[in-house]
Amino acid sequence: MDEWIDILDEHGEKTGDVSLKSEAHQAGLWHRCFHCWIVCTDDSGATHLLAQRRSFDKDTWPGRLDVSVAGHLGAGEEPLDGRRELEEEIGLSVEPERLIPLGTRRVEHDIPQGRDREFHDVFLLLDRTPPSKLTRQKEEVDAIISIKLGDAVAMANGGTAPATEHKDGETSAIRISLPDFVLGSGGYIRDVVEAAERLLDGEKVGGIF
Repeated sequence: MDEWIDILDEHGEKTGDVSLKSEAHQAGLWHRCFHCWIVCTDDSGATHLLAQRRSFDKDTWPGRLDVSVAGHLGAGEEPLDGRRELEEEIGLSVEPERLIPLGTRRVEHDIPQGRDREFHDVFLLLDRTPPSKLTRQKEEVDAIISIKLGDAVAMANGGTAPATEHKDGETSAIRISLPDFVLGSGGYIRDVVEAAERLLDGEKVGGIF
């Protein structure tokens, strides 16, 4: 779905201009996105990183694995306003104080529609909701993927990893690797997992990007 978004300069500051998302992608204009990585602990005590498989109908990166929940910020929105994406995409209502800010990533790459230039405001969420209980917005999310934290690190370092795909009340055992993800996710995943492990050990985290 197309939407109006704020246009930024190369330093992430608002220029005062707005554009449709599709036009920003075509013209290579800088804009801002919300990213939230979810870490959940199951009843056995195992800790998992959640990813999503993007809908095969998406205009960018269809069918690829991606951050747990993500979305463009609409014109006039601030980073925490992006938490609406959690409820829209997976049916999870979250208070803003539960989101742990990890910083902002500056990313640009070519896409079929042009050039995508984005600032990602990244958050971490610890949540005990089983992936099978999350309600997907099927137009956006094809499936939820759960990966044990240790396996996620091995995958981020270039290997393959076992994972579980959750879709329509069914689970499937799969193996995943970096080429299954949106471009440039290796170092990103390592940083997020490290932050999650530190948080689970009782340390404070933030500003890692």
